Amino acid sequence: MPVSSPLLLAVLLVVYLPPAAVLAWHDGTSHRLPNCWVAGLTGGVGLALGVLALLVPSLRPALSSAVILALVLGAGAILLGLLAPSLLGMGDAKTVPVVVLMSSALGGEVLLAGLLAGMLLAGVLGGVVLLATRRAGARFAVGPVLLAVPFLGLLGAPLVAGALGTA
Repeated sequence: MPVSSPLLLAVLLVVYLPPAAVLAWHDGTSHRLPNCWVAGLTGGVGLALGVLALLVPSLRPALSSAVILALVLGAGAILLGLLAPSLLGMGDAKTVPVVVLMSSALGGEVLLAGLLAGMLLAGVLGGVVLLATRRAGARFAVGPVLLAVPFLGLLGAPLVAGALGTA
C-alpha cells in the first residue's frame, strides 16, 4: 500500500498543503479558484510525484495509476463544468485532477474514502447553507471541501480498507 511511504506524505504536507490552504481560503472568501494557483498546485504536485517515480521505482505502478485516474476524472469534471456550470464551477473542475492525483497516489482506499467523505461533507454544508439562508439558489464554496479530500481520505482509509476486506 503506497500510503506507507513517508515520501508521499511529505509531498502531501510540503508541496500540496501550502497552496491548497491558500486556494481554500481564497475560494472561501471570493468563490474563485485562481488559475495561477491551481496550475501551481498541479505543477508542483506533478513534479514532486514525477521525481519520486524516478527515485523510487517501487512507487511507479501506483503513481502511473494515479496519473491515469487524475486525467480521466479531471476530464470528466471539466466536461461537467462546461456542460452544467450550475453543478460544478470551472475552478472546482480544474482542481479535481490534482486532488485525485494526490489522493490516489496515497492509495486507492485514500481516494475512495476521500471522495466519499468529500461528497458527504459537501452535502452537509450545502444543507446547512440552505437552512441558514432559506434560499434554494444559495451557493457556497466547494473548493475548501474538494481540497481537503486527500486529508479526509487518509482519515477514512482504514474504514474503507476494512469494508473492502483489505485491512
